[in-house]
Amino acid sequence: MELENIEAYPEVCHKILDDLSKKLPEHLTYHTLGHIIDVANVCNHYIDYYMISDRVARLIRIAAVAHDYGYIYTPVEHEERSIKEVRPMLKDFSEDEIKQIEGMIRATKVPQSPHNLYEEILADADLDYLGRKDYGKISEGLFKEFLHFGVVKNENDWLELQIKFLENHHFHTDWAKLNRSDAKQQLLQGLRDKLNSEGLSRQAS
Repeated sequence: MELENIEAYPEVCHKILDDLSKKLPEHLTYHTLGHIIDVANVCNHYIDYYMISDRVARLIRIAAVAHDYGYIYTPVEHEERSIKEVRPMLKDFSEDEIKQIEGMIRATKVPQSPHNLYEEILADADLDYLGRKDYGKISEGLFKEFLHFGVVKNENDWLELQIKFLENHHFHTDWAKLNRSDAKQQLLQGLRDKLNSEGLSRQAS
């Protein structure tokens, strides 16, 4: 996967992406460089759709490539670690701009609670795949990662966790509500059906 509109990204983004490509642990199968580029590309779409100014677009792009930077060090409270590690790289930005970037990074923390449109964009971009056709491929990476960290023990645990997560998740931007919510609901019903059918199969055997 390639970063779209790469010329629009500030130099600090290239430094962050280079670090991520070299330092992200190999056991991460979801929180990968590919995920970060995907989120950044979705943010590019939102920037165009909402006709966001170049100044703010620059901040959104930084937040997009930096939001999982903390995974280089730890999965625990990785959003705050991202903020801590990236802040020294933002010397060319004002304190207000840095605070905006930090707010957007925090908006990706689950459960999500964005406070403005820009934070909503990051939140929805981070979970955009929930309403896309490539959900299966992407979620397989998250399943493997959760197995590695002991979050789930088997596919049944995974299905139950995903169903609960999808039941409590909602998109924030008008665009995502219109273009992603229906597909996400269909996905949720499909996972419920799969869990029920597997439960019936175990009872039958």
